[in-house]
Amino acid sequence: MKACGCGGGDNSAKCGTKEQERTRIVESFGVFGLGERERSEILEALDSDKWDWYEECDGCTLVSEVYWPNKFFPPCLRHDFDFLTSGEGMVANARFYRIMRAYGMTRARSAVRWLGVTAAWFAWFKWRNAIAWR
Repeated sequence: MKACGCGGGDNSAKCGTKEQERTRIVESFGVFGLGERERSEILEALDSDKWDWYEECDGCTLVSEVYWPNKFFPPCLRHDFDFLTSGEGMVANARFYRIMRAYGMTRARSAVRWLGVTAAWFAWFKWRNAIAWR
């Protein structure tokens, strides 16, 4: 089994180049046996001109990338893409859960991670809006 991720955590400087990280992500499709739906959703986020995933992805808020030791864990990358480009929170969260399951996470672990990320985003939006209303 190939190792996925670079071990750089949240520090882009410790990760590979954008091309190397993209290659790792695409290679992970075969390693984890992803279906066509998940592959196309992740590729959409990687290839979109709506954002620069290498610079703008911040990983999964409040949860670690268990199987992928850097911030470019594909379920988290797609979740960031959805939130930053569409704002459709619950659709993004449902997709996040489904892609985590495709990456081999148990239902329980996926649910806990989903809850952590959802709570973090909700708290952040509430905090941001509270400041904006002042």
